[in-house]
Amino acid sequence: MPRPVRRHTPTHADGRPLKITFGEMREMGLRGVLVYCHCGHHVALDADRWHDSMRLSDLEPRFVCQACGYRGADVRPDFERGKPQMAVMGYRNTR
Repeated sequence: MPRPVRRHTPTHADGRPLKITFGEMREMGLRGVLVYCHCGHHVALDADRWHDSMRLSDLEPRFVCQACGYRGADVRPDFERGKPQMAVMGYRNTR
């Protein structure tokens, strides 16, 4: 039986995966990010303050949680930003 093909995921020197750049995110029409701490605290931010060549993963070690003081976070594109119906309804089916 053949082995499944393993894909190499590019990583930073410390082992964290490389994420997309803000420029790539903007090309998809996304304008905001969600920042999650391991304690459960999270915040939505406008991504216009960061330049196009910066990666989301480049920011992760820079965040300090205002709730627990932990340094480091998970930064993800905010796919729901700008969709008022989804913001009001959350993840429920809107039909």
